[in-house]
Amino acid sequence: METNQYMEMFLDESREHLQSLNDGLLSLENDPEDLSVLNEIFRNAHTLKGMSATMGYTKTAELTHDMENLLDMLRKEQLKVSSEIIDVIFKCVDSLQEMVENIGNGESEDLVDVSDLVRQVNAIAKGDAAPAAEEAEEAAEGENAAAPVLELNDTDETVIREAKNSGLIPYAVHVEIAESCLLKSARSYMVMNVLDELGDVIKSVPPAQDLEQEKFDHSFDVVIVTDAEPKAIEDGVSAISEITEVKVTEITLSASKEETKEEAPKAAAPAAKKAEPKKADAKAEAKKPAGKNDKKAHVAGQSVRVDIEKLDTLMNLVGELVTNKVRLEQIGMTHRLTELTETLEQMDRVTSDLQSVVMKVRMVPVSQVFNRFPRMVRDLAKELNKDINLTIEGEDTELDRTVIDEIGDPLMHLLRNSLDHGVEHPDDREAKGKPRTGEVGLIARHEGNNVVIMVTDDGAGINADKIRNKAVEKGMISREEADALPDADAVRLIFLPGFSTAETITDVSGRGVGMDVVRSKIESLGGHVDVETKIDEGSVFKIKLPLTLAIIQAMLVKVQDEMYAIPLGSIDSTINITPDDIKTVQNKEVIVLRGQIIPIARLGEVLSVPKGADNDEEDIFVVVVHVGDHKIGIVVDNLIGQQEIVIKTLGKLLSGLKMLAGATVLGDGHVAMILDVSALM
Repeated sequence: METNQYMEMFLDESREHLQSLNDGLLSLENDPEDLSVLNEIFRNAHTLKGMSATMGYTKTAELTHDMENLLDMLRKEQLKVSSEIIDVIFKCVDSLQEMVENIGNGESEDLVDVSDLVRQVNAIAKGDAAPAAEEAEEAAEGENAAAPVLELNDTDETVIREAKNSGLIPYAVHVEIAESCLLKSARSYMVMNVLDELGDVIKSVPPAQDLEQEKFDHSFDVVIVTDAEPKAIEDGVSAISEITEVKVTEITLSASKEETKEEAPKAAAPAAKKAEPKKADAKAEAKKPAGKNDKKAHVAGQSVRVDIEKLDTLMNLVGELVTNKVRLEQIGMTHRLTELTETLEQMDRVTSDLQSVVMKVRMVPVSQVFNRFPRMVRDLAKELNKDINLTIEGEDTELDRTVIDEIGDPLMHLLRNSLDHGVEHPDDREAKGKPRTGEVGLIARHEGNNVVIMVTDDGAGINADKIRNKAVEKGMISREEADALPDADAVRLIFLPGFSTAETITDVSGRGVGMDVVRSKIESLGGHVDVETKIDEGSVFKIKLPLTLAIIQAMLVKVQDEMYAIPLGSIDSTINITPDDIKTVQNKEVIVLRGQIIPIARLGEVLSVPKGADNDEEDIFVVVVHVGDHKIGIVVDNLIGQQEIVIKTLGKLLSGLKMLAGATVLGDGHVAMILDVSALM
């Protein structure tokens, strides 16, 4: 079988199922009695096994099969859910994740040694489960002797009763498929075809949709009404390859039900009989607790997987369209072409709608990143011997795909910091009069054209004096500078490269890598990170990110003959001042704006723009920009105006340049550099 064409699909779906397994196991750990979660976990494991086997990844399929057996015993209550079993299953998921990533990197799945893990899984399955398994099998055999293990609702019983009145006999058909079968859905389809020829199928367990999607183990049950002999049914189904067992049992309804339902209206035709079971299945599905994958299954039919490169190409084409639209607008204004201007107004609406749609297509919920953290927090809390409750809010908040790809590591560093440095040990919390369980929050929400993500904790807070002392000890600042720093600014020293307050180096912290990585990564995305803290009350790390990095509104400014773009989201105000308004404080130029002292930077000097003729004009143009609470005034020669710009990367050759966040092509074909406001601070 040619598997290369299915590789991307296999990797994507495997990762989704592994994430669902992680989520499900965390839910099961919190509520071991929740059977619906256990069934959901089993379905994910089962699907993953089938996919791996189909693609020829035997080792992955075998480990999933062993894990699936253990899950099945938990489902059938032959084993009781315990933290030890959950830990082992988590290890299986981790190994499977490693195998899938190896496959994705073109390496062998055999690089992961799972022999010890398989032994653990099998030992658990054999050790405590034997007596319970035997009892369960005996009980099942006893039930099968009397009646099939099928739940029939009122609709099913009505159809069966009408069929009996018409001279047909209802049978429960139990079908077993070989465990080595790779295409179970195809086999179940063939079984259904055979049964349809022999009579009317009125119900299947699981429902037909699950059979088509292989959401079942190696067996399923069908209820059929027919005038054929049981032997004919058995022979017909057994003739299909890879069918290992067929049991045909006549269904008998209780006498009391027969009497009370005897006057039920008769079915008009076989077609009506076939229609009824669909209603029955719908009812059964409605009663079943909805799991995550049920929702996904519903949406899957209405969505399409699209390669990221195609989205990027579409975005680039829309960008070109926007650039040419601006160029046409300039031509229309220059030559006063009324007809062109009218046409452009319509084109402007269409391009705006197209741009909006493309932006929405690129948007993905932050849950794609947030989903990986509950497992990490659980494992890290165990390692640190702390009780942690992670709360996630706003996971439906959407961000551009390019931003989502980059924020995973910064958030991981912030969460690890909160768990290690923030939340205290349960005994210490109790001594302070706090609950033993620490609260850590991961919150996302929209604020205008930005998304704010916060990592909160109710821990010890950050001691400003401790930060000052560490910074002095490491030679980052002098003692005089440290003493002069307000507490809020002293706490921000944690974002300096190489800063760490950990006394010992562990797997979690102490290497001086973390907060500076967070800041540089967030700022490279055009965002900002800040921290607020109170001793013994906790800390809040706040990340502010732009919604998109593709097309933005910007202010165009001029320095000598060069044009620059300043993102509108960073601009506070634009003002005109005179040379007399500029003061000097500690050898730095500042202005006073509404009672606030704001430092200024002359853009021509900062960027070493060659000077032209002297400018004797009295008016000086200043663009006041902000990053977080910090403001700075950028002195420019002229303000051109606001414009929609398409951000282009500078490429590898210019990628290391500070002050510049990218470039854009203007309507007249000229290139303007986009300023990185945070680098001017």
